[in-house]
Amino acid sequence: MAGEMCGPEAEEVAAAFGLEAVRGGLVPLSFRSSRTWRLDTADGSVLVKHVAAEGWLEGFAAAMEFEGAAGRAGVAVPRRLEPVVAAVGVAASVEGLGLVRAYEWVDGRELDDNDDVSEWLGDTLARLHSIAPVGGGGGVPEWYRLGDRELWAGWLAAGERAGKVWAGVLRERLDVIVEAGRWVERGLADAGDFVMTHRDVEPWNVMVAAGGPVLIDWDMAGPDSAGLEAAQAMVEFARRGTAVPDPDLVRRIKQSYVAGGGTVYEGPYVLARRVGLRLGRLAERLRMSLGDQGLGSQAPVAVEQRATEQIAEMPAFFRYLRNYRP
Repeated sequence: MAGEMCGPEAEEVAAAFGLEAVRGGLVPLSFRSSRTWRLDTADGSVLVKHVAAEGWLEGFAAAMEFEGAAGRAGVAVPRRLEPVVAAVGVAASVEGLGLVRAYEWVDGRELDDNDDVSEWLGDTLARLHSIAPVGGGGGVPEWYRLGDRELWAGWLAAGERAGKVWAGVLRERLDVIVEAGRWVERGLADAGDFVMTHRDVEPWNVMVAAGGPVLIDWDMAGPDSAGLEAAQAMVEFARRGTAVPDPDLVRRIKQSYVAGGGTVYEGPYVLARRVGLRLGRLAERLRMSLGDQGLGSQAPVAVEQRATEQIAEMPAFFRYLRNYRP
């Protein structure tokens, strides 16, 4: 197969996780952020995933610990494989690949727009949010602290010096981006219900297996607002295949969430988290563009193009979500 890695990497991955008799090489799969492969062995098929977590090992370890806790709490998660020698958590270090995780292959399909997972989603969110409340008065998670004008102005100045294509658009929209960042911080502070959670409960992170839906991709698990994560998930799952969320699906997800013990956020910042995630990803792309953060698997031109698009779209995006009411 084109692109298959038949060299020592496949054997080393198998050895790292105690797997027997590799059948072929690492077969690359499509991915959103982290490189992934399928590896066939005598023990069955395995999903192999590279995670470039060298710069955030503590958070990566916490995410893996929470993933395990979620499985024990009854959340449907893929069965992860334990490495023979762990580099961090349940990840192994494989020469030529870096930090790698492995899971038993989920024999399923992607979520379809016609799949009704309302009750499953509400119950899953409630289980997630009951596992590990975040105490200690840590305040708004760092990812959402993007209301500082000097932060964006610094990126703007660096971008102009470097002649970045996004710099002119950022100068035009600097005020609204700072306003959006401050609104997000107020929203997270208003919700205040911080817990350890998945942080990426989206339709593309659900596989439909014979036993029902499975929530995948746990590497970014961390502290977030329970109510705002639930509100965003309700909207995103209820608008699959439509321009606007289906109110009946929102109602049913909400009922299932409350029945499982979840508390619905009723304040004015319902989709503040979604705005915060967009700003956080934009900030990542600016750092990548300026060389302050690794590109990972992304091409520099694509990073700068998407950053430019997101900056240009921000006023309308922010205006719509700020005024959204379920």
